Amino acid sequence: MKTLLGSALLVVSSFSFAEQPAPVVDTEAGKVQGYRTDEGISIYKGIPYAANPFTPERRFQNPQPMQPWQGIKKTVSDSPVPQPGRSPAQPLVGQAGDLTLNIWRPDDAKGKMPVMVWIPGGAWIREDATESVYDGSVFAKKGVIIVTVNYRVGVDGFMHFAHRPDNRGIADQIAALKWVQRNIANFGGDPGRVTLFGQSAGAGSVAIHLGNPETKGLYQQAILQSPPVQWLSPADATRIAEQFSRNLHISADPEAVARVPFETLVQNVLKVGNQIKDTARWGRISLGGTAFLPVADNKIIVRSPMEDLANNDGNRVPVIVGSTDSEARLYLVPGGGLQKITGKDVSTFVHDLALPSGALQAYAKNSINTQSPGDIYAQIMSDYTFRMPALKIANIMSDNQKTWFYNFSWRSPAYHARLGAAHFVDVPFTFGTLHTKEAENFVGVNPPESLSESINNAWVSFAKYGNPGWPQYSDKDKKTMMFNTTSSVATSKDPHISSLWEKFRF
Repeated sequence: MKTLLGSALLVVSSFSFAEQPAPVVDTEAGKVQGYRTDEGISIYKGIPYAANPFTPERRFQNPQPMQPWQGIKKTVSDSPVPQPGRSPAQPLVGQAGDLTLNIWRPDDAKGKMPVMVWIPGGAWIREDATESVYDGSVFAKKGVIIVTVNYRVGVDGFMHFAHRPDNRGIADQIAALKWVQRNIANFGGDPGRVTLFGQSAGAGSVAIHLGNPETKGLYQQAILQSPPVQWLSPADATRIAEQFSRNLHISADPEAVARVPFETLVQNVLKVGNQIKDTARWGRISLGGTAFLPVADNKIIVRSPMEDLANNDGNRVPVIVGSTDSEARLYLVPGGGLQKITGKDVSTFVHDLALPSGALQAYAKNSINTQSPGDIYAQIMSDYTFRMPALKIANIMSDNQKTWFYNFSWRSPAYHARLGAAHFVDVPFTFGTLHTKEAENFVGVNPPESLSESINNAWVSFAKYGNPGWPQYSDKDKKTMMFNTTSSVATSKDPHISSLWEKFRF
């Protein structure tokens, strides 16, 4: 991979692609021009919202403003930050350069249109805001402007250093939200009608923003799809940084890490992620699923994401929150790990989580698929990582603000029908990108179009009118939209399973 220390975007004077040029739009740093599709959508990819954070003077610092440019910047290609790819081989993708975002808008956007800002997921170690499943065209055709945000991940975004700011990737997102407030009106959007939404680490980011007073006013409502709320104390983050550095035989300081090629850094991120799976050595850290997580820095995160969200009464906005039924099957099915799990593994997992007596029996009785050890393990992991945090957030938010809750229950036929309603399966339905090559790996070849319409229309209705179209959630009646081939409203299921987690500290 070629790394660039200067700006990764060039100002040019002509187009070299088949699409027609989109209208020129003024931003605070200069003019940008994307391209039009034959569906009446203007797309602007790779708009810089913060200066290149990979230069020596900015490395491992909070984002800095862009310097103005002359002429018209052709914003026609994405620019993700250096990261592992999504494929099993995990090749390095992206390059060093300015922090960027992407915009989809109707050609006829003339102002005051609702805006949705998407924070992609990727376990805090990868993200690419222009993956084909995140194409915002379907939203734009329905009158919503979509913004997708690239931010730093892995070492550059979340590695802890003693004398550098933590949570740099979250700070990038805040900078992007502020950019939207200052610039989106020029694209036809209303900065007073912004819905912040994300999935997985993106939804975890949304939860952090909901708990951070600094983000008040940067968005007016939020959607959290499968939000994890794992985090690290500074002490635990230091342990991981030291292990990371030992692997490379360098000191755990930013200057030494900055001299390591990106390819090596990314490979070591994946290596440390495997090393910390040793529960005997790493304790609860081993259950986080990734080497780098947000850190309780007493700034962006004061206590923990969940505690901050519960305590931040000044940032109560309407929310939709939910999860898929079998989140963890994404991590256990494709590689064949599900079949290798034993009853002892399940018992050990329950013990490590310190779940109350009777938990194992309750899960064995209520496993969605079969009662094999792998299926039971998958359900417990799904609840720990995503489903119970989503329910906890719904309970917290519904006390003071409009809240809607959902479960995505459609079972994917992928991987010989074993994938089920796994993590990420809902995302192509959300964006209406079911027939992209990337989506096929998750949803198979004939996914139900009607389900995609149901979810996408609900999100559009929320962005436009502040109501997704089903009854609000409360701790009393627990009204839940069950998204499936035939979607319907029910009460939140498995109350006895939920009760096992009532005293669990997320």
